[in-house]
Amino acid sequence: MTQIEKKFGGPWINEHRSIAKIHRRKYELQEDAGDDVAHELAGRGRILREFIRSEADRDRELCITGSGWSQSDLYYNFSTLVTTDNDHGIWEIPDEAFREGVEGRHRYAMVTGGTKIYQLMDWLGRSGRDLSLRTAGSHKGQSLAGIVGTGSHGSTLKETGCETHIRGMVLSRGKNRDVWLGSPDHPVLRDDWIEEFASVGDSAMFADALVHLGGMGFVSAYLIEAVDEFYCGLVKRARVLPDNWFELVEQGRFAEAVGDITDGRDPHYYELTFDPFDGLGHEVCETIWTEYAAATKPDNLGGQVNRTTLEAISEKGAKGLIGVTKHEDIDANPLPAEDIEGRIRDLIDVPRQIFDDFKDNACDERDTPRTLAQLTAEWQPHRLMNIRVDVYNAALAVPRERLGEVMKIAMDMAEGEGNIRQFSKDFVYTVRFAKKSPATMGFLKFEDNAIINIDGLPKNFILGTDAPMAAEHLQHLLKKADIPFTMHWGKDAQLGAKAIREQYGLAVDRYRATREALLEENAEVFVSPALEQWGLGED
Repeated sequence: MTQIEKKFGGPWINEHRSIAKIHRRKYELQEDAGDDVAHELAGRGRILREFIRSEADRDRELCITGSGWSQSDLYYNFSTLVTTDNDHGIWEIPDEAFREGVEGRHRYAMVTGGTKIYQLMDWLGRSGRDLSLRTAGSHKGQSLAGIVGTGSHGSTLKETGCETHIRGMVLSRGKNRDVWLGSPDHPVLRDDWIEEFASVGDSAMFADALVHLGGMGFVSAYLIEAVDEFYCGLVKRARVLPDNWFELVEQGRFAEAVGDITDGRDPHYYELTFDPFDGLGHEVCETIWTEYAAATKPDNLGGQVNRTTLEAISEKGAKGLIGVTKHEDIDANPLPAEDIEGRIRDLIDVPRQIFDDFKDNACDERDTPRTLAQLTAEWQPHRLMNIRVDVYNAALAVPRERLGEVMKIAMDMAEGEGNIRQFSKDFVYTVRFAKKSPATMGFLKFEDNAIINIDGLPKNFILGTDAPMAAEHLQHLLKKADIPFTMHWGKDAQLGAKAIREQYGLAVDRYRATREALLEENAEVFVSPALEQWGLGED
């Protein structure tokens, strides 16, 4: 059963070490899941309702954290902190809960919002169950509510964000009962069964609450639909792209864009890392997941993949700091002579180090099957001389058909003019692809999205970093060129209310209306600096 345990207050810091807060009150949500899912959810609703109501009566905001991966400011100082690290609950759905005609019933599960992605992947993939998520984020340390609630994505070509798994959700709001919002396009459960633990809400609100951004109450549980376990081979290679690569990708002709390595089929996943300071027409790093056909579960699966761009930056970028004191070619830096800090920092050539690291770990393992869980990295913070090393990460989505224009602007911005660059070599561009989100506030708003990540040295890097300024300036240049884009809600470089209104238009009004209808007077309990900055909170 669900328990809420009170802890002492104190400091809190997110996983990226970019946001630090103080809380006076801390509560830990714990789930010791029993077998009867309806009974457990009913008890869970009562406990959460009493807790939320108590905090609302005392005029306190609630900050609910899972992995703390988000880089958005979801936390007022002195808020009541609710941690969900021990909120792990996964239930199979009993046969009597389903509507008539629902097929593939073994693929559905009810999962608490605090359940970590690695826990869910392990549960789905157990022998005899042999299921998988459709897609996942860049690593599997996030909570389910966190990864869905920010629209995080796994960059698989035929999927959208992680909200693609969700067929219904249970929201705790501090009112008489929890509310159930089910997908109008995928009705799965009988209303009378749902009424055992929640009131059936208006399914028209489902899309508005899907990417909830922390503003729709406490997301207690999700109904997810998994897929049969699938397998992919892995290729990591460096090459110069063909001259028509952008044209092919913009038209969705990925099989031709990657060449014969996928035997004429689209890859399952495709990622490229560009050196921003090298210009187009030079070598890039490609990560490709190829489809692996298997009638049954293969006997020998490949190992866990952990080497990612962010992991390499945290390790190689930090080690570059050690080398600058021994570097003799300081005059090679083209930055102005008076910019001493920039001259020194520019010796830490992040793109070169990332490319060298990538080539050291290149592989062609098309014949080695791996599951999505094995291809999704485990989150392991990197330490150098016992000092935690973090990274900067901003991401924006643009229409895929305009990727060539965007990358030309991004490359020109980094290269600068003549012999003078605007930025030090603190970051790389990583490009991925995904489909349109069904969520009102999903940042994957275009039919076909190209997602450009600016991955670099962290804001708190000891010598400073140009990565945040590059992300901000790129947004300015895209707006100037009249190229639409949206920013990833859970990452750095988010925008204010005016920009969000320009990007999302009437979707902002829909989100706010659903939030008000669900929470009413308790809306002030579920608010954050980020929501207010984006114009999605209180007026």
